[in-house]
Amino acid sequence: MQSERLDYALNMLLEGEDINLLKKHAERISEDYRDGTGPSKRIVNDAKKAKAYAASRMPATYRAVYDSLRYVISVSDLCVSSVLDVGAGTGAGIFACTDLLQAEDITLLEREESMISIGKQLFSCDSLLSSARWIKASVQDIGTDKKYDLVTASYVMNELNEEDMLRTAEKLWDITGDTLLIVEPGTPKGYANILVIRDILLQKGAYITAPCTHAGKCPMVEDDWCHFYCRVQRSRLHKQLKGGEAPFEDEKYSFMAFSKKEAQLPELRVLRRPRIYKGHIMLTVCSKEGIQNITVTKKEKERYRDAGKLKAGDAFY
Repeated sequence: MQSERLDYALNMLLEGEDINLLKKHAERISEDYRDGTGPSKRIVNDAKKAKAYAASRMPATYRAVYDSLRYVISVSDLCVSSVLDVGAGTGAGIFACTDLLQAEDITLLEREESMISIGKQLFSCDSLLSSARWIKASVQDIGTDKKYDLVTASYVMNELNEEDMLRTAEKLWDITGDTLLIVEPGTPKGYANILVIRDILLQKGAYITAPCTHAGKCPMVEDDWCHFYCRVQRSRLHKQLKGGEAPFEDEKYSFMAFSKKEAQLPELRVLRRPRIYKGHIMLTVCSKEGIQNITVTKKEKERYRDAGKLKAGDAFY
């Protein structure tokens, strides 16, 4: 799923830009993020870098948030009128939210003026987002005077130390009216952050809506971690900025969604790419009984057909 709205806004934003310069900025941003980030480190701090960030990272961030939110919607009656996106960057998460949900009250919180400026330019091309409200602030400065039906934070927690991360997660939960969605890089550290947040929010009475099939202890072994992937179609510009001619790239991400109300969780969640053999398909799944390997054969006609269409992250019944 690609967002026609986001593609159009990016094309309008980048029309006439020096592609070689954008590529240099995108490469430098990627190197800086790999070196580590934090509240005091300003990586995207001018308009040119913000444009390069938007062009190179927004499609993948959009898709990770879109897929995560789609899993939430599949198990909960999520109806929102207000959305807050924290650490919003240039607004990829909000494009995803508004492709799936109708929200009249949209607020984005971002610390970098350059990101806000580019985000506003992108939103000006879109009738659904032109009235969105941007707030210049860091995630530690979130106010608690208003609640939002849906609160999202994508690729934010990994930039904080553990103390700030936990304090921020608790604040986000306090201002959540219905659902809190947290998306992190699909790395051991990204999932470790989510596990810590999972524990603290469950203690505060949160219900998990995705991706877990239960609220018990995570059954992942110590050297493994729960992550999924989304396939991002690469435009001509995306190929130029990131190199290579592959028509797509896979973005690995981890996520967890928490709700104020209990949802009907799926029995099984696929954790790995299905392994397809002649006459049967093997799935690695998470369930209330732990992580299991199950085999679906051709004799189970409809179930076999459904299993062949699955990818990591999908529910299975």
